[in-house]
Amino acid sequence: MRAIITSLRQSLVRLCNKPKLAWLGLLLLTLGVAGCSFSLAADVTPPPGASDIAISRTQIATSLQDVYPLVPPDVNNGKAIYEEKCAACHGIRGDGDGPRAAQLPNPVPALSNLEVARQAVPARWFLIVTNGNLERFMPPFPSLSDSQRWDVVAYALSLSTSAATIEQGAQLYQEYCAACHGREGKGDGPQAESLSKPPTNLTDLAFGAAKSGFDLYSSLVLGMPPAMPAFGEQLSDEQRWAIVAYLQSLTFTSPLEKLQDAAAQATLEAPLSSELPATALPTPAGTPEPAAPTQPSSGKGLVKGRVSNGSGGVVPDNLTITLEGYDDFEAVFTATTTLKSDATFLLEDVEMQEGRVFVAYTEYSGVTYASDVVVASSQNATLELPIIIYDTTTDPTVIKCDRLHLFLDLLDENTLRVVQLYIMSNTSNKTLVAEQAGQPTVRFKLPVGSSNLQFQDGVLGERYISTPDGFGDTASIRPGTGNYQVLFSFTMPYNRKLDLVQPVSIPIDALVVLVPEGGLKVRSTLLRDEGKRDAEGTIYHMYSGSSLSVGEELQISISGQPGTGGLSLSGGSRESLMIGLIVFGFAFIFAGIWFYRHTRLEELEEEEQALSASESEEAIIDAIIALDDLYQSGGLTAEAYQARRAELKEKLKALKGKA
Repeated sequence: MRAIITSLRQSLVRLCNKPKLAWLGLLLLTLGVAGCSFSLAADVTPPPGASDIAISRTQIATSLQDVYPLVPPDVNNGKAIYEEKCAACHGIRGDGDGPRAAQLPNPVPALSNLEVARQAVPARWFLIVTNGNLERFMPPFPSLSDSQRWDVVAYALSLSTSAATIEQGAQLYQEYCAACHGREGKGDGPQAESLSKPPTNLTDLAFGAAKSGFDLYSSLVLGMPPAMPAFGEQLSDEQRWAIVAYLQSLTFTSPLEKLQDAAAQATLEAPLSSELPATALPTPAGTPEPAAPTQPSSGKGLVKGRVSNGSGGVVPDNLTITLEGYDDFEAVFTATTTLKSDATFLLEDVEMQEGRVFVAYTEYSGVTYASDVVVASSQNATLELPIIIYDTTTDPTVIKCDRLHLFLDLLDENTLRVVQLYIMSNTSNKTLVAEQAGQPTVRFKLPVGSSNLQFQDGVLGERYISTPDGFGDTASIRPGTGNYQVLFSFTMPYNRKLDLVQPVSIPIDALVVLVPEGGLKVRSTLLRDEGKRDAEGTIYHMYSGSSLSVGEELQISISGQPGTGGLSLSGGSRESLMIGLIVFGFAFIFAGIWFYRHTRLEELEEEEQALSASESEEAIIDAIIALDDLYQSGGLTAEAYQARRAELKEKLKALKGKA
């Protein structure tokens, strides 16, 4: 049983019962960036020839024109989010000195640094919070809503500014700017009508989101002819920056008094960086928080939980519950107990060392089931680790593939590498097991002529076994949507072109194919050309396809030569595969997000049709937010986005006119 979790790094996905966390954990652990605290170099030893890996880093500028909040961000709410999601790396005051910062291979940006903050464009910070910056080991935060991301951006911007500076700027604004821009910055000052060009509405959220502090400062120094004069001589440098701080507070913070309260509270309450609890880790996947904190006694605590049967069956009262604790992925604590007749368990006097990771598990019908992973802290002496068990089935038809990702690239002019990622669901309420020990639970068919089969998390003869037409997976598959993934690679002989034919053994709902731009060309009646996409600086050509049934064939015609603009990987060893999967992981993450957004677009179209029957201001704003998410992730062309956003805004304007 212990072999199942001998390495927490390898087993987090299997132990996590939540599909979204499992999928995110798989990719982030593969990439070595989970939780913004793991070193890539520590997980993957570069193989000989790793320096041959060449990735083009063509950066495509993102348009910020339509990236802005629909309602003013709330700094106080942003403060709470920042402390939960960001402080572990960026520090409680934004000084880049969080307790996890030292574990990262690169310095963490000090958000409180004036030079950093003054160059910050709020819309760009919003996109970084949304999409992450994996090169700098910062994860995305999909668990946050659109408004929450803006809230945390607003608070992050406030870390470099004192309330006194904003107050000074407010007074200077009234003296030098209010006559044209209005007392509240709305462009309605007493001299506004006499100007040849209407003054800018400084409270406009779109305006504020697109302007950095330096942008506003430049406008003060140079002016904006013909209407706005330059203030290069009347004001000192300190005064100009004070006005900039006040202008930014008009759109990206709560009212001034709230910002003052937040700033004062942060200064008074902020502990030293060494005192920040280890549980203050980034949680981009929305990991559930532990139970309400209680005061520990001498570093001891208790762990409790309940075992339930997700299939609706009985829960035996003689199950053995094992609790294990890990420090830096090394098992340092083990304890066992027996489940009580009421299906609960309790372990007392458990040493709750700061940052220790705990997981509880039990075995039922030959399958090991585990709780979620929970991190101990000095503020939490009671951990709850519920476990869900399931009855079993041997019917393989309960498995369907929600999405199949294919990545095609040439190792050399005679060898095509195919990387496949199956994201699958067990649609039943029972765990799929093999009919007999050693037999596969799920079978995968491979194209004729394939060779050099390699896996991300196993080898042939262990978890995976050879079959006459492919391979089989012997793992037990728990119920859930998207919680079962298999990532593998094989090679095919190639001579300028290849007809790839792969039999379908598992029903497939959707298909995504990625090819580095500038090399291979792909044709198939099953695929739609989705155009070029940028995944972390590497340009891919993307194709999508719809469902395939068992017995059908996936047929793709491939042609072309090795390209110079995409990806080049030499070697065929397992180590080379791991490096390749790290690179492909960026593309898979992007394609997964794209597919989700693409699916949401279809749902959004249905929602918009429903708006005509029952329209409300709130419903239209929700539709605009969803549309913004689609565009920001690359799931919608600029033309379609702008046209649809304009339609929704016209509807919103019309509704407000009726009110």
